[in-house]
Amino acid sequence: MLLSNQKDIRWVLDDALGFVKREIRRGKKYQGIILDPPAYGRGPDGEKWTLESQINELIQLCSELIDHKSYFWVLNMYSLGHSPIVAQNLSQSFLKDLNFTQASEMGFIDISNKILPLGMVFRGHNLI
Repeated sequence: MLLSNQKDIRWVLDDALGFVKREIRRGKKYQGIILDPPAYGRGPDGEKWTLESQINELIQLCSELIDHKSYFWVLNMYSLGHSPIVAQNLSQSFLKDLNFTQASEMGFIDISNKILPLGMVFRGHNLI
């Protein structure tokens, strides 16, 4: 149990596309998804991941995995070439039933008190 008194939370560290495809085949539904994809990466067998070329597929598949009766959604993106509106538009194009949304930039305050940009975050929910 977590300090938030939430239980039955499952943390997954896996190839996101492969995991989501397996869970859809199994008929699973999730009441919350937190996505934190890398901007670029390589899998153990040399597979290449690029955010720009695969994020649409990942979000579309996740929208099939969501329990649309009641859910929350968080998408972090560390690609500095995009605005938070990109994360919002991507999410809302597949999750049309969100009733609360917030898109913002992420940053890090350095030792000289300057904010260094890190990327963006979009969160939303369809909670009853």
